[in-house]
Amino acid sequence: MILNYMKAFVSTLLFVIAVMMAGCSNQGGDASNLPEKGPKAVAAQFYNYISEAKLKGGASPAKEAFKMIDSESENLNVHQFLEIIKAYPPGFMAEIGKAEINGTQAIVDITYKMPSSFGGSYDVKGKIPLNLDKASNSWIIDFTGDTYGMQKADFMALKPEASK
Repeated sequence: MILNYMKAFVSTLLFVIAVMMAGCSNQGGDASNLPEKGPKAVAAQFYNYISEAKLKGGASPAKEAFKMIDSESENLNVHQFLEIIKAYPPGFMAEIGKAEINGTQAIVDITYKMPSSFGGSYDVKGKIPLNLDKASNSWIIDFTGDTYGMQKADFMALKPEASK
């Protein structure tokens, strides 16, 4: 009789452990549904296009970078984007730091150099947000934080959708 109780206890315990392990592996979203190209790689490619446009000139690399942002939700067209890129310093290069993924959003640390009024340059550290586009299962750049030199909250306040 004790043997039957022990068998029932062990089988119940194994079942509970199996359920807990399955639940823990899905915490924070299903990693198998995330794009193969991570947010850090997407941010690196985005800034490489911008760097290429600043170093070599021409709009072609910048237009490729434009394709990596959510231009519809940001109410930004390619000509506005190119004007923003023109304001970047000559020889613009960004170093990509760590990336943090939180569900369908990610933040990537970036560092770039700005020319100093006193000669030389200084490092500017920032963060670039990315959103997971479920339709294409790819990370897209949230460029609103870089728009017109404004902070994201200021830019969003100017948009009609911000009141929704």
